[in-house]
Amino acid sequence: MLVTLGELKDLLLRFSWERRDWPREDVQREFGALVLYIMQQADRLGVDLVSAGESCVAQQATNVPTLVRSKVELDA
Repeated sequence: MLVTLGELKDLLLRFSWERRDWPREDVQREFGALVLYIMQQADRLGVDLVSAGESCVAQQATNVPTLVRSKVELDA
């Protein structure tokens, strides 16, 4: 079964909600296995996970709307 990265992200979101009542140790074991798998695949494909993460954070920071506006902006 092939899954796209987008589908994997959706599955992880569902997993986190469905497993919230699991014992913490079980959830940690599942996420640990997932992290190791992702690290192995990234290494195999030549993906620098730290750079990828930093790039993602930078991109998301530009997409987040400003929630708090300055008094000057509100008075304009």
